[in-house]
Amino acid sequence: MTPKPESETDYAPVDAQASYLTQDNDSHWYVVPVARREEWAAWRNLDSDDKRAWTPPSFAVEVGGSPSQVEFSSWSIR
Repeated sequence: MTPKPESETDYAPVDAQASYLTQDNDSHWYVVPVARREEWAAWRNLDSDDKRAWTPPSFAVEVGGSPSQVEFSSWSIR
């Protein structure tokens, strides 16, 4: 197997934790820690005119297109 060039390596934080795939109000995909689910929901519920709604929380990792770009070795369906 040929290794990916550095520019194509997967992003996974060193402190990776249980996370889930979710979307913002503009249908952008993110990986969000399960422990931050309520914070994510509160951010998503901000009015679109609220400047805080314009930048996603720092704990959310933008997928950059399609959820099929996310790879994982363990999962469950809630």
